[in-house]
Amino acid sequence: MTMQTKSIELPRLDARAVAVFEHALSQGSLKRRTPGAPDAPDVPATLGLTPEEAEEACRTLLLLRLLRPAPGSPGELIPVSPDAAAAEAVGPLEAQVAQAAAHAHSVREDLRSLMPHYRAARRERDHRQGVDVLPDLAAASALLTEESARCREEVFSIQPGGGRAAHRLGDAIERDLAMLGRGVRMRTLYQHSARASLSTQGYVETLTEAGAEYRTAAELPDRAVVFDRSVAFLPRRTDGGPGEGAVLVRNPDVVAYLCRVFDQHWSGATPFRGGSGAAYKEVGTSLRRALVGLLAEGAKDEVIARRMGMSLRTCRRHIAELLEELGAESRFQGGALAERAGLTGEG
Repeated sequence: MTMQTKSIELPRLDARAVAVFEHALSQGSLKRRTPGAPDAPDVPATLGLTPEEAEEACRTLLLLRLLRPAPGSPGELIPVSPDAAAAEAVGPLEAQVAQAAAHAHSVREDLRSLMPHYRAARRERDHRQGVDVLPDLAAASALLTEESARCREEVFSIQPGGGRAAHRLGDAIERDLAMLGRGVRMRTLYQHSARASLSTQGYVETLTEAGAEYRTAAELPDRAVVFDRSVAFLPRRTDGGPGEGAVLVRNPDVVAYLCRVFDQHWSGATPFRGGSGAAYKEVGTSLRRALVGLLAEGAKDEVIARRMGMSLRTCRRHIAELLEELGAESRFQGGALAERAGLTGEG
């Protein structure tokens, strides 16, 4: 239903209208030059108003209900209490505003009632386009478990950052062992910093004995899990969020791209077999090379730590050890000495 209301417009008081009102207050009333002509007040010349200005001021006062005809005397206007005038003049306007606000609220509720239809249509469209948005960790974990149960040939994952939390590994181990038991090939990429995590070392050792393969690299792209090269899980990063949810991707071109990214990083990564003796010894050269490269770029410690999956404290310790090993007194000198030592090139 369309709401149609006549707009109420009230003038604003100006100095001329105030002067005329004060004159009416002082005299008790305001005489009209011609009875029945409401806009022709008889005001003294001392107010400094032209007849046109006096008429406009009188018209303003009448619209604001500050003047009204005296009962039984059409040629006389009497002043009205501003409180009474406000109630009479502004009351209808306030009622109109309240009615408009109620109408706006009703329209807003009508529009909001369509949101479930919009969300359902968007989910259906995303599904047809090969993308499903999983809004939180619970939804992502449930569908990840479902897809792992369907997996028959291969699963690979990219896990940047340091070692994974023990409770996360505990949740995953039964699911992963079930896939390995069905003959599924399982490969995982970690960053070198994961080698320092005792929980990750133990997990890798257990799963390696069951047939899984693990490698580490200095730097990795964002997290990803791909089943049978047909379904991929990516972190949900909309608006810079923490990635607690996920995006399930079935689009063949996107999944094929992720497979190429994984294969490229896998081919250059270092095998990780788990166990207490497999910390940084096997990746010392790669780790130093990555540190030197980032230092040469002028990256700050915080950026280096994030890109290498380390805590800031661990990152600074590695940088200090590297500079000490090179005998450098500054980062700039360290870069020059590293280049001479062959730590800045490939290989």
